[in-house]
Amino acid sequence: MDWLVIKTFLSMLLIVGLMFVVLVAVRKYLYKKPQFVDDNLKVLTSISLQPKKAIFLVKVFGRVMLVGVSDNAIAPLGEIMDPEALQKINEAGARRRGKGFSEILASLAPAKGTTQR
Repeated sequence: MDWLVIKTFLSMLLIVGLMFVVLVAVRKYLYKKPQFVDDNLKVLTSISLQPKKAIFLVKVFGRVMLVGVSDNAIAPLGEIMDPEALQKINEAGARRRGKGFSEILASLAPAKGTTQR
């Protein structure tokens, strides 16, 4: 009787292991994020605020916009039109790989002791 219990347990363990391997393979080879490349629409960076809320810095037809996204709405928060800030964004985009949203926004902030118009 003991051998039957051990054999059943090992069979279940083998089945669960096979299911795990299949799921990992499906995720790796079949489920891929959409890979479209369009120079007219580009997400420069993003920051997650809550589980279903985020802020994105998006370049759309040459305009750089700050967009808020939640689970039921997308709202424009503003547009960056300052040429100096746009130059910094383009430079950061050219040399940024893995740099976070907060670092990009911090690089756009005016230096201490200067006043903003």
